[in-house]
Amino acid sequence: MNDFTVCVPFSGVEQYCTDNPIIATREDEALSIAAGAWLCGKNPLVLMQNSGLGNSVDVLTSLYKPYGIEIDLIISNRNEPEHHFYMHLLTKKIMEGLNYGRCRYV
Repeated sequence: MNDFTVCVPFSGVEQYCTDNPIIATREDEALSIAAGAWLCGKNPLVLMQNSGLGNSVDVLTSLYKPYGIEIDLIISNRNEPEHHFYMHLLTKKIMEGLNYGRCRYV
């Protein structure tokens, strides 16, 4: 059960949010806030858009993986408008390449 939610707003995010989520401006910021909560004993959930996943890879590879931080992610895997199309094609492949299985795609 998640007891701490951090989200980067996207269309439909409200259906996945718990009460009083922390709002982040970027996906890498959301992951960093959640890591701090995890280190304090919380069970965080991060809600993010696939468009910010590229900025998040460094946090996942330099903080999460080396220190065994495991946080549930919900990733909005958008393919529209056009500038989201390529990230839509890569999102699941990136997460599989990172061997990060705690993702749900919406």
